[in-house]
Order: sequence, then structure tokens, then C-alpha cells
Amino acid sequence: MKKKFLFMIPLCLFIIDYFLIKYQVIQPIDWFIYHLVQNLKCDFMTSFFKLCSTLGSTWFYVILVLTLVILKNKKDIWVGIHLLIIQGMNHIIKALVKRPRPPQIYHLVKETNYSFPSGHSMSAMIGYGLLVLEVQKSSLKYKKVIEIFLITMIFLIGLSRIYLGVHYFSDVIGGFLLSLSYLLFIYYNTSLYT
Repeated sequence: MKKKFLFMIPLCLFIIDYFLIKYQVIQPIDWFIYHLVQNLKCDFMTSFFKLCSTLGSTWFYVILVLTLVILKNKKDIWVGIHLLIIQGMNHIIKALVKRPRPPQIYHLVKETNYSFPSGHSMSAMIGYGLLVLEVQKSSLKYKKVIEIFLITMIFLIGLSRIYLGVHYFSDVIGGFLLSLSYLLFIYYNTSLYT
């Protein structure tokens, strides 16, 4: 398979995830994982996952990108553009799908819009994913350690959204898959990363 079509794999998995949600096939798995993660609640974990969630928020990326652009790294404006595109896609899909969030009684942070796909998961995959691609091309001494840290952050941000009670597992997976598809598309089909 040609690499330029790799983006189709996570895109197809995203579509499958959507239909599993639509026809409530994945609902028992969503609730099982949701309650499993909810049982981990303690003050330390709540503080930790609120921090992780903040590091995956749109405002965090806006501040990061603006800082990088001010420091005159022109390529970083593309990170901002990709984040805007992903957030636009997220809002459109949420408005079309209209999946309700988990019951508010479980929410540890305030969220008012729909649940699928997770915007934090989408932003984390793009924001930190693009950083992983940059680190891979760099000559940094500890680049494997940095890559592992960045990939871990992606998954912690997704997990934080379940822990904080505002997303189901399939929302987070859907967000990861759609953004991974986008990431693979821009990586293998544009001149930005070649």
C-alpha cells in the first residue's frame, strides 16, 4: 500500500466507530470503561487529569502557537492552521452527530456542547503529533525520550476526558482516529513534511 493512502485506515476506523455509536453497539464497552475510569477518582488523580486536560485545550495550543510565531518560526503557523482546521471539523461533526455527553452528575469540568468526537483528543493528536514529526526529523540527543513523552501526553489527554466525566471511550478513540487520519494525510500528501 502506498504511504499516501495510509490516512484511509484511521479514517475508515473512525467511520466504523461512528456507526458503532449510532447503533449503540459500543455502548456497553463505553459504560464499562467509563465506570472503570470513574472508580480511580481521588484528589491527586483529579488534579493530574485536570492538568492533562488543560494541556490539550484549544487555548493552550493558541498560546503555544502564538508564542512560537512571535519567536519567528514560520513553520509553526502551520501548526495553528492545522489546529483550526481540526477544531472546525470537530464542531461540524459534533453538530451533525449530536451525541449527548455522559450524565452531568459525573462531570468534574464544565462542558456544554456535544460529545462525539472528543475535541481535546483531536487537538492532542494534531498538536503533539506534529511535534513528534518535528522531533523525528531533528538531531536532538534524547529524541526517542521526547517522542515517548509526547505520545504519552496524547493518550493522557484522551484518558483525562473520560476521567473528568465528559467523554465516553468511543468519543476519545473517534477523536484520535480522525486526527490521525488528518495527520497522516498532511504528512504523506503535502510538501510541508517532506
